[in-house]
Amino acid sequence: MDISSARNSGGTSLNRDYIGMLEDGGVGCFAVCDGSPGSPEAVDTAETVIDSFMDDFKATSGVTRETVAEYFRNADEKLWSISRGPDAEGEHRASAALVLTDGSVVISGHLGNCRMYYLSENFLQYITPDHSLAYKAHSEGKFRFPGIRKSRDRRKLTAYMGADPMCAADVIEPIAVRKGDAVLICTDGFWEKVTERQVERTLKRSKSSSEWLRRMLKIVKKRVPEDNYSAVTIIF
Repeated sequence: MDISSARNSGGTSLNRDYIGMLEDGGVGCFAVCDGSPGSPEAVDTAETVIDSFMDDFKATSGVTRETVAEYFRNADEKLWSISRGPDAEGEHRASAALVLTDGSVVISGHLGNCRMYYLSENFLQYITPDHSLAYKAHSEGKFRFPGIRKSRDRRKLTAYMGADPMCAADVIEPIAVRKGDAVLICTDGFWEKVTERQVERTLKRSKSSSEWLRRMLKIVKKRVPEDNYSAVTIIF
């Protein structure tokens, strides 16, 4: 696996995004998290989620849908304990996307509006559905998929980590990996600035995950991102 990552504050002084990457015995765990601006300690929120994912991976590195779902439940419970603890100042909310892979299959889970993109032969095969009012409107036929990034409702979440009652993560069926397949996981500040066609074109023109990520970051920066933007790229 060829892996790269980037975490940027964009037009804000505080970076609420956090990234986690670990490999062990040919198995990898990769994740991005965006702490909600409404959280009193948003930076700690995202870090708490990612640390929980990575701790679980160290303890149980099996590549199964049940494993991914458990990672999300455990991280969610930690946010709950912080939000309801004796020193709590309010709810801690977050969006996250996670990928587990052993190089032969990819399994992904997500909650909120962080995304996972899966590409094969340089074409998009799958994009995780956002848990947002904008995505709901798209699914109801009110506008085409690209319109999500322009909708005022793209950050109004219908499911997220730290919700009451707790939301279950969406976990995909395993995807069989072929040589040259690629994965992008990213926060909303990233995908809002890069179109699906650009995700495909930049991969086609790149010889490594770092080059692919650099090409996409160049597009993001040209569009003056006002939000934090973070991503992990993987090429098999």
